[in-house]
Order: sequence, then C-alpha cells, then structure tokens
Amino acid sequence: MTRLALGLVLALPLSLTSLAAHAETTAAEGLKAGTAAPQFKLPVVNEFSAAMKAGEAPKKASKWGPELWTGGTPVESKKLVIMSFFATYCDPCKKEMPELARLYDTYKDQGLGVMLVSIDKGDEQKQFIIDLAKQNNVQFPVMHDRFQVVARRYSAERLPYMLMLDNTGTIKTVHIGYTDELKANLENEVRANLGLAPLPPPAAPAPATKGAPAAKNEDKPKKTKG
Repeated sequence: MTRLALGLVLALPLSLTSLAAHAETTAAEGLKAGTAAPQFKLPVVNEFSAAMKAGEAPKKASKWGPELWTGGTPVESKKLVIMSFFATYCDPCKKEMPELARLYDTYKDQGLGVMLVSIDKGDEQKQFIIDLAKQNNVQFPVMHDRFQVVARRYSAERLPYMLMLDNTGTIKTVHIGYTDELKANLENEVRANLGLAPLPPPAAPAPATKGAPAAKNEDKPKKTKG
C-alpha cells in the first residue's frame, strides 16, 4: 500500500466521525436561518377557525400548515409567523404557551400568525393537548404531529423549538428553549419583524424619599427658672 493510500484509509474513520458529529450538532441546533421552512399540513386539535380558501367564510380548520400564511399563494398573508414545537411533558413549553397566546391576541391584526405543533406520540395525549390549549386561551392553530414526521424534518430535538418565518416562508430566527431573557425580549423581537417601534423600557422605580431628621435635644428650647 502506498503512503497516499494509507493516509486515505487512516483519514476515513476520522472524516466519518466528523460528519456524524456535525450532523448531530445540526440536529440539536435545528434548522438554519435563511432556509425555506419545509411545507406540511397536520391535523388541528383545538377549536381554531379560519378561512381555508381566499374569500371563504371562516370555519373550524381540520388541517393547517405554514403555506396557509406564507409563500406564494397564502389564504391570508402574514408578515411574521411563529411556529413552535412543544410537548405536554415539557415544562418550559407550558411557560411559553401563555406568552404566545398573549402576543397573538395583541398583534394578530397587525400581521402576526402563531401555530403550535405537538410532538406527543400516538393519540393517548391528544386530550391533554386540547386541555392545555384551552387553559391558556389559545386562539391559533394547535396541530398534532403524532408520528413525529414533521418534527424530524424540522430537526426538533430540544423543546420548545420556536421558528420565526417571514411572509415568503423563509426562516428568520430560531429559538431553542424558553428562558426569562427570551421572554423579556420576545415582544420587541415580534414588533421589529412587524415593522413596529420597540416598546419603551419599563420606568425605573422612584427613589425612596427620606423623612426629615428628628430634632436633637439641644435644639429644643430650654426651660428657665423664674
């Protein structure tokens, strides 16, 4: 065996290991910003109503997907679509859901769309998904990816897994996990993508006022003997 061939043989396992490590890292980080979001339609499990065709009266949606709000022929074009993968066993997901519900209620008329995708396996957890959406007054589509087919296409390895899509269906931002810092900045991120000015920072608390100093004994008038 020549020295070149030996070098190739020795390098092969290392290259395969590097590729495997890269694939694992990519999966953990999710899809990259700037790529087109894979299209899909999944069953809607909550009582979300919308027009499924342009000009059609709203009715309970049986299936939903990003193509209905983004891309070349949407039913209703949105400036920004938030899509988040979650599961009923995920505690951070339960903290994220009411905030997404609040943001949707606040900005839905200004171009925001929100959709949730549950990756709970099988049909056993379906009622838990429905109950969780009701508890948080969710008015946007909640879909069930019970075979996790869409989750694999989106590399949804860690939850919650939030993607922000522009009106073309291109991924703008990816957030993995839900922290206090993300919650604090999320509304202004949404506003920026909708073309709105940021919210003013919260007012600083007023400094505590100090009371007048007590009078000292020597300042008091002294009694004199007559």
